[in-house]
Formats: sequence, structure tokens, C-alpha cells
Amino acid sequence: MPLDAALRELARQGGITIVTTDDRLRQLRSRALTTTANPARALTQLLRGTGYRSIVIDASSFRIVGSPRAAQPKPLRARPRPPPPPSPAGNAQDIIVTASKQGTELARYPGSVSVIGRGVTLPGGSMDLSDVAGQTPILQTTALGPGRNKLFIRGIADSSFNGATEATASLYLDEVQIAFAGPDPGLKLYDVGEIEIAEGPQGALHGSGAIGGIIRVTSNPVSLVRDGGRLEWGGALTQDGAPGNDVAAVANKVLLPGTLGIRLVGYHAVDGGYIDNSRTGERAINRVLTSGLRGTLRWDVGDGWRAELGGGTQSIVSRDAQYVMSEDELVSRAAIRQPSWSDMNFGRLVLSKSWSNGLQFVSATGIVGGASFEQFDASVLGPLASYQLTGSKTLFSHESRLSRRWPGGGSWVVGINMVSDQSVMGRSLTVRQGVRPVIGVTNLTRSGAIFGEATYPITHALSVTMGGRVTAARVDGEPSITPRSNNFVRGRSTTRVDPTFGFSWLLGDNWTLFGRYQSGFRTGGLAVAAGVGRVANFESDSIHMAELGVRRVRRGQTGLSASFSLSRAAWTAIQADLLNRSGQPITSNIGDAYIDALEGWVEWVPQRDWHLTGALFLTDNEVTGSTAALSRARNRRLPETPTASGRLGLVRDFRLGPVWTLSAKVEAAFVGPSVLGVGDMFDVRQGGYGFGNLGLTARHGRYSLAATLDNVLDERGNRFAYGNPFLLGRHNVSTPLRPRTLGLRFGVDL
Repeated sequence: MPLDAALRELARQGGITIVTTDDRLRQLRSRALTTTANPARALTQLLRGTGYRSIVIDASSFRIVGSPRAAQPKPLRARPRPPPPPSPAGNAQDIIVTASKQGTELARYPGSVSVIGRGVTLPGGSMDLSDVAGQTPILQTTALGPGRNKLFIRGIADSSFNGATEATASLYLDEVQIAFAGPDPGLKLYDVGEIEIAEGPQGALHGSGAIGGIIRVTSNPVSLVRDGGRLEWGGALTQDGAPGNDVAAVANKVLLPGTLGIRLVGYHAVDGGYIDNSRTGERAINRVLTSGLRGTLRWDVGDGWRAELGGGTQSIVSRDAQYVMSEDELVSRAAIRQPSWSDMNFGRLVLSKSWSNGLQFVSATGIVGGASFEQFDASVLGPLASYQLTGSKTLFSHESRLSRRWPGGGSWVVGINMVSDQSVMGRSLTVRQGVRPVIGVTNLTRSGAIFGEATYPITHALSVTMGGRVTAARVDGEPSITPRSNNFVRGRSTTRVDPTFGFSWLLGDNWTLFGRYQSGFRTGGLAVAAGVGRVANFESDSIHMAELGVRRVRRGQTGLSASFSLSRAAWTAIQADLLNRSGQPITSNIGDAYIDALEGWVEWVPQRDWHLTGALFLTDNEVTGSTAALSRARNRRLPETPTASGRLGLVRDFRLGPVWTLSAKVEAAFVGPSVLGVGDMFDVRQGGYGFGNLGLTARHGRYSLAATLDNVLDERGNRFAYGNPFLLGRHNVSTPLRPRTLGLRFGVDL
């Protein structure tokens, strides 16, 4: 195949990054290569006789330099294939969309996708996915606090409250799903290479719970070439708040060169509080402590086989809630502390096999366990009364799939998937008379699926994609305590078919026209129902979406890359976790909605040292049904979906010498107004604010020193109009922006 395509295939199979900006690579043909060597040695073998060589950047990154030889290696004879389309130059902008499970190049992917970590840089330090939402407007989030936030993609938002429903966005760590129902676990993003947001629904390839899309966090790979690591320390000072700090360490150890290695990541972070309690006199009450450890053992068995065994744990402890009664004054008046904590433990085993003809087998198995606790001030029910929510989760998932790619742009994937998720919610009320248990629910969801998708190049420019998924699922639920009423529905089974169709058309000058139709669903379950001591069943919901867009992929160090798309989604029988007027959680199907969206992002590198990014998201939706009818006509909208959001970023690099580099960064973002939820109780305004950030980073060889100034103008804004279920009727709760914060971060590569 063309040498640039061969390099991309080697990078995919070897789990390494290969960077080059030489357009002449496409003019060379590579010899067939079959080897059991480690990726670095395989790269050397692939380049032998071409006039090019590789330079090691770090343990898993290589740069290609040199010039092509006049005598080009002759390709081996092969059976005739359709003429391949013009192949992109292998450079840093060649992004492989892993959500396709076929290794589809971004230029040919028939749908909207955002990759944070390529072009748009990952935020550094003590960050989770809620912080990443500030980097792209197509990702929205609630703001209860780390480990308690819900994530939404492209305005597919069901509810601002946590409960029994499946998430609208599936979350993956590498190949394994780590969240099914409930909030984002708040995993800290240390030692992460990139984050891929594939907009949904993604029912054909990813099954239930991906109606909004999927978020895939890709860890930095284990290196089998050399030992290495990284140390980071950061500190932060928040205006009128408490200081924060974090420390993280990464260690990569080669146990058997080219065969066996291990990579460990450990961290501890303290997010300083910035809210005072005027009633108790405590200051900076909303401090958060997060500690975690992750590790991966990689074994390249030989003959194309690889095994990865990994796992980790993380604990989040919040001292108090982060809401106030007025966004103009960062003061709480709660009678008691409102702490929360969440623990997460996970393990995963991934087996893979790659053949020289492009065939690949992947088997991924994961298990995730977690527990959580939340306490709320319920003094409206009596002096010093408190309300507690406890939860536990166990998620088991397995997927085996077989895929293949061809140099001409064709590919296919087939596979099976199994999921078992148990979610337990318990509730209690503490008053003078003691602890009173309140009815909760336990849901056990089990599903099995067969899926497949294929992309076929009709011409050198036009490719079509077709696929589907057949899912059989069953949900069994039971009350967590003896119910006061026996009026509830036992488990039921669901069989579902979700098709997909898409196309990509290369228009020339690196532009692609793409379109896609997809569908998805979420299983139903048992939930707390309206009334006292009741549980009831809620139905499955489903969504259908069509989109049309254009995308441009940059081929060199400078130039323009961009994507723009229009989409419309029809969502029926929407599942939503709500609160009743007494502050108790309930779950029901609230109605139907149409969601229209216009989105776009641009990345422009006019010169080598200038980097400009911009993103815009516009959406409009309308909810119909009995619940929506309780709202004013102009507020019959889905929650957490601002009508307009945008972001601008500018980075300027200054090369001060052979080893010194200075980078200056300016960011500005706007989040439009939204509502807390559907229904008269939740017609509460939030959003409608903007903020700006500054950054300056100096690099010298292995060392880096960064200074940041976030929320430069110390803007006040209501991120989330909820913090306590017993205060909903007041309509004045605010979760404020963190005030102006100065940060300093030091890092060293080992």
C-alpha cells in the first residue's frame, strides 16, 4: 500500500503515534511486512530502503524524517482492487475514529465527531470530563459536583437529576465501558492521550444508553521500548477562597523488551472551596479531595497477539455542597453540612490479534463497581433534619468483534456484546425521632446483542456505510424495602433493531460531504413513583436522528480544518428523573421532543507558531406531552441545552532557542441560557454567562512550567440552578462559577 497508509496502519496496530508532514510519502509503495518485533523495530523494518528514518519523540511517539530514494521498492503482486482514493499525507492531523470500531479515518467518517487532544488541547492537571465540557460546546454537564454530574451530547438531555435511568451518553475507558446508569464517575484525566466524542445516537455499534453518543477516553499506551514516566505538581489560588493543589506520577517500566511492560498512574488532588456558610461560620466549605490509582500490564505475546490487563480505583470526597442562594453572593445558609462521597473500582482485560491482511480481532471484558453517598439539608421538615441517598453499582460488560480495513477505504466489523448492570438506590430521612427508611429501588439490566457495519467505496470519492444491531434486553427491578403499596410492575423483556446508514463523498481540496441516519434506545426499569411509598415501571424510550454536514481535514503543519453539520432528532417517550413537590425523586416518561441542531468547529494554523480554534453550537427543541404542558409555552424545552454556546481559543508559540519554547494561550467561551427541566417546577433559568482564561507555558527539554489565570474578569454566573431537593420551590438556587483562579503547574518527563 502507499507508505503513508502503511505508517497509519502500523500506528494503529502498534498503539503508537507516528508524526510526519512530508507529502511525498504517498508516492512510495511499502513492501508487505509480517513481524513479531515491537512497534519501534517494526517501524524501522517498514522504512528500510525508502530513504526515511524514524526519530524517537517519547516512549510511544516517533517522527519520520528523510527523503525518498529514487529507486522505489516495487509492490508485491496482489489481486486487483478498485483504484484507491487519494491518500492523505501521514501527519499529526490523521485522526482515526475509534468509535467506528473499524479504524475509520476522520476524513471518511460519515458523522460528527470531536477529538479533544488533537488540535484542541486537553486541559492539564486535576481535570475531569465536566472540565472538558468547557473545551467544546457540544458537551453539556450539570454541576452537582465531581462524581455527581450528568453529561449530555448535542442537546440530548433528559433530566438535571440523578436517578434510575440509563445515561444518555456511554462512557468508555479505552475499549471498556465504565458507566451505564447514573452520573459520570468523575475520573481524573491524568496520563490521557485524547478524548473522542462521537455524536449519537450510536445504537448500531454501541447499543442502549448511547442515544446522545459516546465519550471515549484513550489512555497513553504502555511502552515496550524504554522506561519512562512523568511527575506533575500543581497549585491554585482562588480569589476569596481556599488554595488547592494536586500531585500526580506516571511510571512506565519495560519488564521484557518488546514483549512485556507495565504503566502506573497515581494522583491526589485537593480542589479548594470558595463558598462560605454564614449560618455556621465555616469558610470555603465546598472543598473536594480526589485520590486514584490506575495501572495497565501489556503483553505482546507474538504472532500479532496482544493482551492488556488493567484496573484502577478512585475516591472522591466532597466536604459540602457547592450551591448558594444568590449568584451575586457566594454564601450558603444551610443548617447542617451536606457532604458526599463516591468510590469507583474497575478492572479490564483486552485481547487482540492483528493479521498482515488488515484483519483484526478484539475481545474486551470489564467489570466496574462503585458506591456513593449524598446528604442534604432537610431542615424544612424539622430542626437539623437531613436526607440521605446511597447507591451502589456493578457493571459487567464483554464485547468480541472482528474487523478489517482495505487500503481503498473499505472496511467492516461484526461482533457480539453482553452487558449486566445492577444499580441500587437507597433513601432515608433523619429526624428527631431517628432514621426513617424511605422506599428505593434495585434494577438489574441484562442485555445481549449482535452488531455489524460495513463501509464500501462505490467510487474513489463516494463511500456508503450500512449496519445495524439486534438487542435482546431484560430489566428486573424490586423495591429496596417492603413497599407500602404493591402497585408495581415486575421485569419485562425488550427486543430491538437499530439500523444505520451513512455516506461520505470526497469533494476535493480535502473537503468531505457526509450524512448519516441512526437510531438508539434506552431500556426501561423500576423507579420510585409519584405518591408515598410507591414504585412503578417506566418504559423504554427511543430516538431517531438524521444529519448532513461537511468536513475539511488539514494535511500539513499549516492550513484549515473544519466541520459543520445540521441535524434533527425525534425522541419519543423520554425517560426523565424528576423531583416531586416534597423533594422526593421520581422517574417517568415525560413526553416527546424534536431537537434541531447546527454545530461547527474550525481549527486554523495560518503559520507554524499560530493556532486558532473556534466552535459554535446552536440548538432548538420543543417537548410535547402532559408534563411539558405544565410549563409556559416558551419554556417547554429539554434541560441543560442552551440555545447558543461558543468557544474561541488562540495559542501562540515562541521558539526562544534550540530547547526553549514559550506558549501563550487565550480562551473565551459563552454558555447560553437554559432551564433546569421540563414542567412548571423546573422553569428555572440558568446559564447565560461568559468567561475568559489565560495561560503561559514554558518548556525546556524534559521540563515544563505553566501559569494559568481562569475566569480572568471574575464573572459571576449560574452554572446549575439546583443543589438541594428541598429548595426547588424557591427558584433562586445557584451553582456559581469558580471565581478568578491563579494556577501554577510544574512537570518533568523521566
